[in-house]
Amino acid sequence: MQEERKAAKDTRDRIPHGLWIRMLIYGLVGHLFAAFLVFLFSLGA
Repeated sequence: MQEERKAAKDTRDRIPHGLWIRMLIYGLVGHLFAAFLVFLFSLGA
């Protein structure tokens, strides 16, 4: 049980919290932009 907590703590220490949030936001915005482009191309077809 302690090893699991240590592994989770190591993961948290390795990747900063702000970086996770930024990656999630960039990924979400990127997917929304791609979906918008697909929508525009489907309208033009």
